[in-house]
Amino acid sequence: MWVGAANRPNGYGRISLGGLKLLAHRLAWELAHGPIPAGLHVLHRCDNPRCVRHDHLYLGTNRDNHVDKARKGRANFKLTFEQVREIRRLYREGAYKQCELAARFGVAQSMISLVVNRRARKYVD
Repeated sequence: MWVGAANRPNGYGRISLGGLKLLAHRLAWELAHGPIPAGLHVLHRCDNPRCVRHDHLYLGTNRDNHVDKARKGRANFKLTFEQVREIRRLYREGAYKQCELAARFGVAQSMISLVVNRRARKYVD
């Protein structure tokens, strides 16, 4: 468990080395496994942001990270994956306007716009 400084509010361990500010779990990964390929994140199997055990860490895409958060119940989603798929289908078919979908699903029209334009919930097929 990282006992040094941590980010707020998410609690990830952080360290400064040679003027660089680093996240402790990413440094732990690199020390154990080498460089992190571009575009990948270091994710926690244990779901503890202060954990720096390299065997609790794994690489994943942004989509993997979002799916993992949702599976573990940490995602702050007002819409389920199924609702996102339904919204996209209904909008694609021309059955509803964005404002009508917003009312139907209990979210703001701006959220519907983000969903149908794949600026939100991009990782949902």
